[in-house]
Amino acid sequence: MKGDLHIHTSVSDGCVSPQELVRAAAESGLSFFAVTDHNTVDGIAQVEAGLSDDAGSFVRGVELSAQPPEGPEIHVLGYGVDPDNASLLAFCRDIIQRKIEQLREIVYRLRRDGVDAAGIAAPDEGAKHYPGRPAVARQLVRAGVVDSFSQAFWKFLGETAPTYVPMRMLEPQSCVEIIHEAGGLAVLAHPSIEIIDGWIAALSDAGLDGVEAYRPSLNGNAQLYVEKAAEHFRLLTTGGSDWHGRPSERPLGQFTVTARQLDDFFAALGDGRRPG
Repeated sequence: MKGDLHIHTSVSDGCVSPQELVRAAAESGLSFFAVTDHNTVDGIAQVEAGLSDDAGSFVRGVELSAQPPEGPEIHVLGYGVDPDNASLLAFCRDIIQRKIEQLREIVYRLRRDGVDAAGIAAPDEGAKHYPGRPAVARQLVRAGVVDSFSQAFWKFLGETAPTYVPMRMLEPQSCVEIIHEAGGLAVLAHPSIEIIDGWIAALSDAGLDGVEAYRPSLNGNAQLYVEKAAEHFRLLTTGGSDWHGRPSERPLGQFTVTARQLDDFFAALGDGRRPG
């Protein structure tokens, strides 16, 4: 049995709706899958409402964003979370507001620098779903300001771009705590060797449950390094494609992990969660 534990929908920065994802997961033959939208759990109920008898096992998920005082942004995946948990919902509302403030300032800077002709729109103040920079990138591509999604980030939206605005966020340990309060397992998402070296010990001390060790961009010595770190700190290992449904991405189901690889993970999730 194969599956994917890292998938995004249009509720955050993905390109397919939760309902479309359910169909795509079934067509791809996934035995299990998780929706891990950025800083929102609003898609979970929509996915569950669309599940049918031939759908794979569904794992409730979320991907929370954190920003250490120094270094790159860190993401923590939460699995098996309660989407009605008050602490989790408060975190999501807060970070959505912070993201709105960031994007409004980015759009202001773009207009200031003469990119107003693109008709770029900032998110509404009362936005309920997580607004991300990819939404602005898509507007830039549609307006012909840039040729591609990646060019939009390189030229305007990435951390080294002159119009980039940093976003205020909590530290990674807070994400672990909130996921645990919501009854979930906290897993470090797509860690680089730099993040493993700089954060795995501190996050393990904070109660981190696992590390995303299997993903398309990680192979060879780098994957072995992450697996060894997980073993050293006695952490679970998970995997997923980080699929967003963009035309440039590989199709859903092309990268998968097996249920056997995730035996310990499903055991930790609790009774009835293991597919099959």
